[in-house]
Amino acid sequence: MTLRLIAEKAGVSVKTVSRVVNGDPAVAAKTREHVLPFIEALDYVPNSAARQMRGGSSTILGLMTDAVATTPYSVDIVRGAQAELGAGRQLMIVSSDGDPAREASLWRMFQAHRVSGVVYAAMYHRAHVIDQQSFGSPIILANCYAADGVQPSIIPDDEAGGYAQARHLLARGHRRIACVTLIPGIEATRLRAAGIRRAFREAGVTFDESLEQRGMTGEVGHEVMAAFSVARELLARKNRPTAIICGNDQVAIQVYAAAASLGLAIPQDVSVIGFDDLKLISETLCPALTTVALPYFDIGRLAVRLTRATAEEGLARLTRVDCPLVERDSCRALN
Repeated sequence: MTLRLIAEKAGVSVKTVSRVVNGDPAVAAKTREHVLPFIEALDYVPNSAARQMRGGSSTILGLMTDAVATTPYSVDIVRGAQAELGAGRQLMIVSSDGDPAREASLWRMFQAHRVSGVVYAAMYHRAHVIDQQSFGSPIILANCYAADGVQPSIIPDDEAGGYAQARHLLARGHRRIACVTLIPGIEATRLRAAGIRRAFREAGVTFDESLEQRGMTGEVGHEVMAAFSVARELLARKNRPTAIICGNDQVAIQVYAAAASLGLAIPQDVSVIGFDDLKLISETLCPALTTVALPYFDIGRLAVRLTRATAEEGLARLTRVDCPLVERDSCRALN
């Protein structure tokens, strides 16, 4: 719908319609009252994107996700991005739902709006390729990394997070420590396992491979939870573990339930540590769950900050963000 059509219907000039749309106080009240019903009847929406294109600049930043908005804690990426935007800037959030054709269409839409930059946020830590060399605006990857090393990428330091989990328990005297992991084959599982083993090596403790069990099976996005049954089997052993490292806080719920089904108390009989710090879980479980936080808010904030950085500032191609330990009540020191 154009201003010209509204002007024709109302019998006024295009300039008059434009002044009414933009709330110009110089427009006479009688003229405004005459023109507004035509604007409303024709459902006109001001094209701010077109105005920005004519001006050669944009206050809009794009945020594209594959499915990140479906995960309850990763909405913090969006919150962090919004916190960093500042006054006068807007965030255009779109989701490709993992469809390459839709993603290509969304890149064209961003170009049409001449966005000032794009943050591409993934549902989980993985490699990703964005073939947009001619895009013209900065592209920053969040919670994933550029497989070809082209775009600057920001990821959680999953290895350091796994190290923090194991070190916390080892420092409290635990030696028989089980791990109930996420699905195999993903970066988070591999890196956290590496961090756990590094902590064991530094402590001079042998890691018992028989105490590591998969808490999830299936494909990413279609995981099947198996943590209850494997945790129950671990805790029913004659020489049961004194502590369990969980692949995430959802796994920790299952471990709590398995312990309860065997009449075991947390942390008196078994200590439990999670990963994610999904507060709906970590602060609601009783006792409250000690866990390692995924720094999604900081990732979103830093990604937006990097869209404003210049080439002269020497952007790092890969930035790892610390996963801090959040200590609560589910782990105890052994006597």
